[in-house]
Amino acid sequence: MRKHTLHYLTFSLVSMVSYGQKLFTTTDAGDVMALEYGNYLNLNDIQLESKSVAIDFTSLLESSTFGFGLGYTNHSIDFEDYDRFHDYSAFEELHSVEVFARYKTPLVNNWDLNLTVAPYLSSTFNDAISSEDFVLSYAANFTKTWDKDGLKSTLKLGAGYGSLFGKPNFYPLVSYSKDVNKKLRYEIGIPVTGVFYKLNAQSSFNLKVEPESIYTNNTSGFSMENDAVINNSKLEFKAIKLGLGYQFRFDDNWSTSFNMGYLMASELSLSENDNKIYDFGSKESLALNIGISFNINNK
Repeated sequence: MRKHTLHYLTFSLVSMVSYGQKLFTTTDAGDVMALEYGNYLNLNDIQLESKSVAIDFTSLLESSTFGFGLGYTNHSIDFEDYDRFHDYSAFEELHSVEVFARYKTPLVNNWDLNLTVAPYLSSTFNDAISSEDFVLSYAANFTKTWDKDGLKSTLKLGAGYGSLFGKPNFYPLVSYSKDVNKKLRYEIGIPVTGVFYKLNAQSSFNLKVEPESIYTNNTSGFSMENDAVINNSKLEFKAIKLGLGYQFRFDDNWSTSFNMGYLMASELSLSENDNKIYDFGSKESLALNIGISFNINNK
């Protein structure tokens, strides 16, 4: 019998910077190519696998105020234990393609303005691409930075739009980050709250609470048990993850990470026009992630 695991690729192994279905933090890492593998150990008999590639150019251009990037993720889902009740094969392969551009400009009194536009395509590709496959995610925030004896504190105030918490919607970007000392930093806010500890020049740890999500459109017809056919049905997965992570730098370019997490308040469902047509009754699960990144700018 075929079983699958879940893989994820992110723009950065320290702070997520994908804008459609990932995270904004007060400290964005740029100029990175990254790969990550992950595994949900038990998601109510639903097995997921995904493979991604992503690249983030933040300051390779002459102007360091402008950045751009792109990424691709393929999710594979095994509904093996549910196929005896219904045919979910239309949702076995999910694809997400994202491009983003961001702009940062200084204001007064150590305030910065950050703007991001990140259109992305998330589809099963079972039929011709439609407008339902596209989501225009974006965000704007003001960031205030203090520096006392080499220790930084950062306040972020703003809002974003995207599928960070499942179905595309508006969400706040509010956080406060502080360097306690040269090794310890904490961040409190939405969508990320965490503690970050740098053991030495090579090793660091983090403990974070953050959302995870998948939101994908299926353009092709999906047959219901009553023989009704639904076009543009949506698969939505959302959860809150509590994770303990470890990062190791091999040198100035290469680094790797490992994360063990626990998914809480997870939901996996199918919907049409905001009406839920099937709930898989997803539950809490352990998650494992391992990744590698390459600093393409070595700044």
